[in-house]
Amino acid sequence: MKRFNYILFIIITTLSACSYLDLQPKDELTRDNFYKNDKEVKLALSGVYAQLQTQYAEDLSIWLNVGTDEMLYRRATFGKELSRMSYNESDTDLARIWKNGYKAINIANDFIGTMSELDTVPNLRRADHDLMLGEAKVLRALFYFNMVRMWEHIPLRLDHFTDINGNLESLNLPNTPATKIYNQIVADLEASLELMNERPKEYGRVSRQIAHGILARVFLNMAGARIQGGDFGIDYCLNKVVEHTNAVVNYGYHGLLTEYEEVFLNEIKGLRNDVEVMWEVDFTISDSRNLGGRIGNFNGVQISFTSGRQPFATANSYIAPTMHNALYSETDTRRNWNCADFSFNNIGDVYYPEFTNNELRWYPGKWRRLDLGRDYEGELDGTAESLEMGVINKDKTSINFPLLRYSDVLLMRAEALYILRGVNEQSNLDVEAVRNRASAGTLEEGLLQVDGDFMKLIQEERRRELCYEGHRRFDLVRWGILVETMRGVSENIRANPNFRESHEIQLVNPGERAEEKHLVFPIPSDELQINVNIKQHNLW
Repeated sequence: MKRFNYILFIIITTLSACSYLDLQPKDELTRDNFYKNDKEVKLALSGVYAQLQTQYAEDLSIWLNVGTDEMLYRRATFGKELSRMSYNESDTDLARIWKNGYKAINIANDFIGTMSELDTVPNLRRADHDLMLGEAKVLRALFYFNMVRMWEHIPLRLDHFTDINGNLESLNLPNTPATKIYNQIVADLEASLELMNERPKEYGRVSRQIAHGILARVFLNMAGARIQGGDFGIDYCLNKVVEHTNAVVNYGYHGLLTEYEEVFLNEIKGLRNDVEVMWEVDFTISDSRNLGGRIGNFNGVQISFTSGRQPFATANSYIAPTMHNALYSETDTRRNWNCADFSFNNIGDVYYPEFTNNELRWYPGKWRRLDLGRDYEGELDGTAESLEMGVINKDKTSINFPLLRYSDVLLMRAEALYILRGVNEQSNLDVEAVRNRASAGTLEEGLLQVDGDFMKLIQEERRRELCYEGHRRFDLVRWGILVETMRGVSENIRANPNFRESHEIQLVNPGERAEEKHLVFPIPSDELQINVNIKQHNLW
């Protein structure tokens, strides 16, 4: 009998660098003799967390955000059809994301199923048993949330699958309607609220407050154009957004940092501060272990290649020109941090900035590996300043990636309340709080930019505040404006005097190719060939 009897999460080389996850690697462990004590349970949970690194090293953090009105793939060749709106069911990147998604779900299922069956584990307190079970439910909910937003109607598996001999019906699960997937996501998250503490036990682990924030995001997506409230109804979903964001705000621990750029400098430098970044994927490179991601390399400011252990960034994307020439007010401090009109070249091991006059060739600056050097008076001096701390690796970085920020919580609440009630004081206050931190001007000045359209203000405020953080494509889909927005991006680029067909055609591809089917992704052909019970999405 052929059995898949190995615990996949024992590939510890992908473990997070959180202290409680810093465990010794094992080659292979069987389920039959695992979960014998508290250390093995912690090891198992660390394997569930480790899937975040796999998924967010570049796929969910970078490539699903390129090809929006924030970032555009800048290379004329070199694949990445996800970023060009030219993908189909044979796309290898899609196949990898699908595979990694269900691998993560299977690992979470194993932990949840096993821990639910165990009444006691030697040396593990019941409170910690319940806490870790709640954490795994949050992680499974996030894994399914990412999958359902991409593919909508997908197989729903809640048990760890181990045996395929003569059991093809259990292996080949059919599509489950997206509304039912969302129901399970909500059920997992709501169950976790009863199991976890308000604050995480250790940095990088989830808590009740984080679950509230993720629930708000889930319900906001359910209220959007594709799901339209699902089995709950739009108003119910929006009221739940308000309920869960209120829970985060009223708890009182989380808030906005004083300076916008401090949020990302902390992530670049590996400084752990969960006041604003409530939850992030932790990437760490040391002399002995490389647990890095591609944040700041693939989605950063270009840095030329040198020998030695100097930082390097391929910078595969330019930002959409409306990011820097129309979106921000003159006083908005977020513009200079998010929009970089420079790259870095070198003479030997000495870097220096090069500025561009081409409006189509600005880079996303949020997770820059180098910054513009300044003299003792704070004036630019033509040098480069290294921002990363610790071991420098050319290919991968130790820069963390945010999964939930407090500013997002405020903007989600503002949006839900506005849709429910129209113009209201709390929505005004939430948007003002985000704008005031960035010196972006008054609420009235922001409304003038969008002809008084408060919903449009929220949409643009999310782009200003949360750009490159993996939200934009899904935001445009739930607002029902993906296709028209991307067509507008392409029209704007073609009208730019810097546009040359032979050099920038790749920047207009996403918008000129965008159509209704791109609201979802096609189920990979490998899955369709193996699973006889699954059907392709009707848009494909």
